Amino acid sequence: MSVRSRIGPHLDIESLGSEVRDRIQKLDAALQDLAGGEGAPEDFDPHVYLAPGIPRVRPVLVLLSERAARAHVKDAALVESETVTADVAVAAELLHLAILVHDRALGLPGGRRRRAARKLLGAVGWLGANHMTLRALELSRHAPTPELVGDVLDALRDIAEGHALSQSIDNRVASPTEVEELAAGYTGAVFDFACRSGARIAGGDRQVVGGLGRYGRHAGVAWHLADDLAVMETPDYDLVEAIEERLSKRSPNYAVSLGAERDERIRDLWLAFRNGPIDELQARELRQRIVDAGVLIEGRRHLAQQTWRARRALHALSPSPDRDALDHLVANIAK
Repeated sequence: MSVRSRIGPHLDIESLGSEVRDRIQKLDAALQDLAGGEGAPEDFDPHVYLAPGIPRVRPVLVLLSERAARAHVKDAALVESETVTADVAVAAELLHLAILVHDRALGLPGGRRRRAARKLLGAVGWLGANHMTLRALELSRHAPTPELVGDVLDALRDIAEGHALSQSIDNRVASPTEVEELAAGYTGAVFDFACRSGARIAGGDRQVVGGLGRYGRHAGVAWHLADDLAVMETPDYDLVEAIEERLSKRSPNYAVSLGAERDERIRDLWLAFRNGPIDELQARELRQRIVDAGVLIEGRRHLAQQTWRARRALHALSPSPDRDALDHLVANIAK
């Protein structure tokens, strides 16, 4: 089973323009080399985390933010910007992969992939031993804008706080507020870094950097919540696998958290799935109870609020095709 987003494959990369698409495709080989190269244990398989053919939204955000900020600044012209942008795009994806590895290491007991993830983290903690995190820092250090290193460290601080929250949610269902905090500290922090770093590379001022950072934070929370809701909209043939994939990371689910406040059976089913095999009939029962409780409607309302805030943050930028692409991307998350 690969670790994947339920909405990632639906990213409309074809609408982004040939130059952006070509640059994204060139990043795949670099990501594979960095994720599975020197420092990784022999039994660590980066393909579990880097599913081929799946558009990677974080590098897309770096590239679009850099281009949108450059259109706003007008006179920005860094000679080495294409190489720098590619490096930072890879760094953003490595931060995302580091989170996946950490969550897989804390997931359900047993299994070769969990052992490999734990081995990769080592005994000194996720930041000190995870080679992907260290490589993200190294790539950012080579950028001509020194603020990028601070942005990486801010993202790592948010992610570490998210890890602490995740570990505190044990043998219980997380509250909706906790899931939103986790979304902000995980996906929101990485999206924030991706967009903020693109703006910095383009020479954007504080207003542009801040606006794109806010866009990334809200877009990241929206992406996280949409991913959780999509699990509970999965067809019968894929439902058990979708739930197992979430549980393999010991990850709370926003729809379950909302539903557990209204129906104790939802809480009991989710906890039973965490501690034993998943019965297909019970998986369908969980999904139906979530639908009956009105959870998906409420979840979509919260999702729409996050996407609206993300789109509003783009007002700090001058109109451009790349700003429109960022707006289109976050608008599609709500769909």
